[in-house]
Amino acid sequence: MIVYIEYISRRPGISIEHFHAIAGAGQTGWAKQYGDDELVLNLGRTWRIGPEPEYLAVWLNRKAGVELLGEWERAFRSGEADAFEKPMEVVGRLDRAGFYRPLREPVAGRVGPYYAEYLDFAPGATPEEVSEFFDKRAAGHPELRLHVVADRIGHLGPDPRCIAVWGLPDYAHLDEIASELQDVTAPVVLRTAGVYANLGEEIL
Repeated sequence: MIVYIEYISRRPGISIEHFHAIAGAGQTGWAKQYGDDELVLNLGRTWRIGPEPEYLAVWLNRKAGVELLGEWERAFRSGEADAFEKPMEVVGRLDRAGFYRPLREPVAGRVGPYYAEYLDFAPGATPEEVSEFFDKRAAGHPELRLHVVADRIGHLGPDPRCIAVWGLPDYAHLDEIASELQDVTAPVVLRTAGVYANLGEEIL
């Protein structure tokens, strides 16, 4: 089981309406054509809170690992994915991407808002310790949904190495989770965070 995350920006001069139409169709089109690639989250940064690039797509494949790159390369080179990939190239840029190992069972997004944490492991911390830490955090926030916690494979992705995305019932729950790691130094260190909505619902 592997997680692949795309960090995407809207190209200059492209209207937000055009971007939503093409990006939404492109991501869902790929998910339908390649059924083993599950689109867990398809998010846009909202209220300008969080790092760039502004868009985040989280994919899950339960049957494969990094060898997926070979399958994806064949799909791109054959042209079978052109119907949704070529329009996406016009409106958006995939600025960076990464392969990750999920530390908990990923849960598909429903309604937002979402809160994303970008983290590093503390020195000496293990994936098992981080997984247990997030299990305890999730148990302490029963009204929130922890959609994904994933650790980068080696350096196959951008810094920092770990990402966690929470689903919130509403913005009133943001303070309780956003303040929680402010002074925490182990087993993870929070580097930055962002607030997101489902693609098409973000406020620029």
